[in-house]
Amino acid sequence: MAKRIQGKHIKHSAQTTRLTETQFNSTFLVKSSTPFISAIKRINKQLTKFAKQQGSQRKFQNDQYKKVKYIAVKGMGRTIEKTLKLAMHFQSQGYKVDILTGSVQVLDEFEKRVESFNPDSILAAEMDYETEYKKRMVSSVEARVWLQRE
Repeated sequence: MAKRIQGKHIKHSAQTTRLTETQFNSTFLVKSSTPFISAIKRINKQLTKFAKQQGSQRKFQNDQYKKVKYIAVKGMGRTIEKTLKLAMHFQSQGYKVDILTGSVQVLDEFEKRVESFNPDSILAAEMDYETEYKKRMVSSVEARVWLQRE
């Protein structure tokens, strides 16, 4: 078992590359604080944006958006269960859903408080922060909800 690091844990996103505008608009990231019903409503809104209908927004009918075939719903760690429940919901609504599993490497940052003695200062002891980084692997799941285009 790995040794536990004492200190403040600062979590970083697993996203290492910048998303294009099309990828950003066709990806939904599930967090542990995301309410289930709100996630359903937001994904439905994304699906209707990209659907080929007369009432949909004109921006999402450009060439770059016509290439979008699915909405990616991504979750990792403790949000895997919520992501799979969202996928099951859309599958029951008649959408084709694909599930992809994998692992993602994340970087954890820990701040440790270290006392240091400085004879020139008024205070005898000052608090400094020492930063330590650790990499770890986290399970992830991606549910692809395919668009229904005529």
